[in-house]
Amino acid sequence: MPRRPERRSVLVIGSGRIVLRDTAAACRVLKAEGLRVTMVDSDLTTMTTDPEFADSTYLEPIDPGTVEQVIARERPDALLPTVGGQAALDTTVALYESGVLSRYGVELIGTGIDAILAGENPEELARIVGRAGAEMVPEASVPGWKKFEFELVHDHEGKVAVACSSGSLTDQAYRRICDVAVAVTRAAGVGPGGCTVRLAADPSGGRVVVTGFDARVARSSALAVKLAVGHTLDDLGFVTATRRPSATGDVLEIDVDALYDGHELYLGGVMERFEAPGDPACVLPPITLGRADLARIRESTRVLAESTGLRGPLNVRYALTAGALSVLEANPREDRTIPFVSRATGVPLAKAAARVLLGACIADLRAEGLLPPTGDGGMLPPDAAVAVKQGAVMGIDSDFGTAYAKAQAAASGPLPTKGRVFAAFAARDNRAMIFPVKALADNGFEILAAEGTGTILQYLGVPVTIAREHSIVDLVMAGEIVLVVDTLSGTPRDEVRTAAAARGIPYLTTVQGLAAAVQGIEAVNRGHSSVVSLQEHIAALWPARSW
Repeated sequence: MPRRPERRSVLVIGSGRIVLRDTAAACRVLKAEGLRVTMVDSDLTTMTTDPEFADSTYLEPIDPGTVEQVIARERPDALLPTVGGQAALDTTVALYESGVLSRYGVELIGTGIDAILAGENPEELARIVGRAGAEMVPEASVPGWKKFEFELVHDHEGKVAVACSSGSLTDQAYRRICDVAVAVTRAAGVGPGGCTVRLAADPSGGRVVVTGFDARVARSSALAVKLAVGHTLDDLGFVTATRRPSATGDVLEIDVDALYDGHELYLGGVMERFEAPGDPACVLPPITLGRADLARIRESTRVLAESTGLRGPLNVRYALTAGALSVLEANPREDRTIPFVSRATGVPLAKAAARVLLGACIADLRAEGLLPPTGDGGMLPPDAAVAVKQGAVMGIDSDFGTAYAKAQAAASGPLPTKGRVFAAFAARDNRAMIFPVKALADNGFEILAAEGTGTILQYLGVPVTIAREHSIVDLVMAGEIVLVVDTLSGTPRDEVRTAAAARGIPYLTTVQGLAAAVQGIEAVNRGHSSVVSLQEHIAALWPARSW
């Protein structure tokens, strides 16, 4: 529900040795909203017991009796327990069940009492997960399964978004697991705030189960607090559908790594995502974004960092579609792209992030030479070499196609330059697929296509053979297919994907991935690849480097 107009003060319960930056950021958000903040915590080592973070700070034990005394003295309008630890949750439950919160008219924010109780009671959580159409299994019962953690945020309009997630996922797996996490969040009655859903997936059969639930968010607490006090996900530009936009023709996904010191933003890198054989990949600098797009992304990242009270590293994933820029995920931490961004831009982002977390300002780091004196990695020179990341490897060259081919060769073997390609496209991709498929034919590949795709290509004069669907798996296993591009979904497609993986054959599921592969194949055919050291690359980026 929307923020009550009469709310003027909030009591925050700490928990001793907690994650410092998240609690501090939450307090900054509350104070920025004009609310009076009261903090209860007993640990002198926590940042938030510093008087600057609250209007009243109580170094007292976290237990129901003590916190009730603070409530009676301070008379807060609201209580925020979800940036603390287990003691904060236990105390809140006791205060709720004893009627203290009701007697003093204290509103619970950050998440609802039902969600807190669900996280404390395994039997109740199992019932909630069942209502969501999912299955609850103890984590100890699924050894060897892939583990995932989704932090979700919920606003007073009932919209849910993924704030951040852990675990490497394909787009298809992300959608499947995200659907489960969102359904559990709704069934638990989280309310304005956030929660964490832990899941596991069977690597062989794909079965997804819920293994845990927490009424708190470890990395997204400031964002959850922002929503708890009345802001909406739409205000912050988050994509609030249960499924993120799929990576097809008109949708571009963008990864951003940045640093924010509370006042100034350093945009470390802007990476354009595309699909590569076997693993999502990204390119830096982005090859289809103009300066206006980059400026817009920079400003959106600054506003997001400012609005969540962040200090330190920030990773944001955006979706750009039909002119609209939306937030898919905002992770207040260093992402796995940091090594790639650091090498591609020549800036030691991890070292700079550590300094910012310890209190340094962006201006200080520029003066010391740790960051460039002007500009940032989000606005590289237009003639900068192109770097492509695929999995844990990187390729760099003067053009995208060559850099892509290098990354692919390092990750899983060289791109094919001849042979038979199987192509099957969903109707939404029929227009976008024409030119890259024709380019494959022009490069001497034989095109074998599903009936719908083949019919369209025949109309356009592209040499093509229409395949019988049931024979594709056999052809892949026999090594008669060198590349599969399939943007459809369903059980038959999974069988083809499995066969391609077993044979080590590139398998693409987006038109963007196919376009990238075509550019890589053409670069290999040209044979103009060169080598360059990172030192030479960095010197070319920053010719006047004195830092």
